[in-house]
Amino acid sequence: MSHWDILELLKTALRRQATEYVRAEVQALEEAFALLLVGTFIGLPAPTTGLVLRLLPHLGSELELLERRVAESDDLFAQVAGILKI
Repeated sequence: MSHWDILELLKTALRRQATEYVRAEVQALEEAFALLLVGTFIGLPAPTTGLVLRLLPHLGSELELLERRVAESDDLFAQVAGILKI
């Protein structure tokens, strides 16, 4: 195995690790965003209605996941808490 092959393997591993880190960061930011918008369900102070209405379209996939989990669950609060990772 040549030095170039080793460098390519290292580059691939680092790229994969960086991609996983970015995905985890995006997921954490989406969860924080969801918590800001729907946190009133668990007692957090709510942002103004106008702000929430402007931001809700950007939360489509999280709301669909929330709706699907709630439909499949017996305990609504537990599912919401699970989605928001509380």
